[in-house]
Amino acid sequence: MEDYGGKTTSISLLEESPVSVGTGSRASTVQTLANIVVSIVGTGVLGLPFAFRIAGWLAGSIGVMVAGLASYYCMLLLVHVEG
Repeated sequence: MEDYGGKTTSISLLEESPVSVGTGSRASTVQTLANIVVSIVGTGVLGLPFAFRIAGWLAGSIGVMVAGLASYYCMLLLVHVEG
């Protein structure tokens, strides 16, 4: 908010997109799947080599399995909540 001689004004920095206002548009199933794959693969490609270097093969493999099982369990919880 700015003060110009006793008048206070506010300017919105973000304008609402006419497409997203009141249309209820949602991502398609393919878009959602692509987003999940990109986020998981991107994180793995960047983080796994360093994690294996620090932890070693045994601890790294166990960590990957634990993380995979936790992700699977959380996915099942999300499907249960949505259904």
